[in-house]
Amino acid sequence: EAKAKVAEREMAEINELLRKSQEELEVALVGSNAANHAKTAFLNNMSHDIRTPMNAIIGFTSLAMSHIDDKEAVRDYLSKISVSGDHLLSLINDVLDMSRIESGQVRIEEKRVHLPDILMDLRTIIQSNIMKKQQNLYINMREVIHEDVFADKLRLNQVLLNIVSNAMKFTAEGGTIWIFVAEKSCMLDGFSTYEFRIRDNGIGMSKEF
Repeated sequence: EAKAKVAEREMAEINELLRKSQEELEVALVGSNAANHAKTAFLNNMSHDIRTPMNAIIGFTSLAMSHIDDKEAVRDYLSKISVSGDHLLSLINDVLDMSRIESGQVRIEEKRVHLPDILMDLRTIIQSNIMKKQQNLYINMREVIHEDVFADKLRLNQVLLNIVSNAMKFTAEGGTIWIFVAEKSCMLDGFSTYEFRIRDNGIGMSKEF
């Protein structure tokens, strides 16, 4: 009888260990699936983000080659290649941060930035595509009072590039794209609300969409 009780207790302990192991495996599987989903979603989005500065680098390199005897033009194109290259490098560093990708989290790095510089870099990165479709691009910052802000330059660039890229894509050759930036009042001292509005005269979309 004593042996039977010991065997029963040992069997209960084994069953408990098996149950815990099963739970740990299920948790690990869920975590692995979530990490793989996060990686896939991230890389799908990033492939779109990387394409824009790559197109700019290729476009300005081609222009520099065709104006190789014009030092001023080549210098200007190289400067624009550098801007697009810096943005591309930031995106690549983002891709290499695998721990952040697996967790599906975005790390915001706020640094002092000059809003006109952000918009000039944006213009530079999309300029080759704008020129290719002979589109017009207008940027209006007249409603901005404080041009120096703390922001995550990479994230802001990503958002603006995605929206403006769509505007270019769905606007016909010779069409027009406007970027409006306005500073709104804010209840918090030392803060302002900034509104970025992108408008185009392309195909548009229905209210339902």
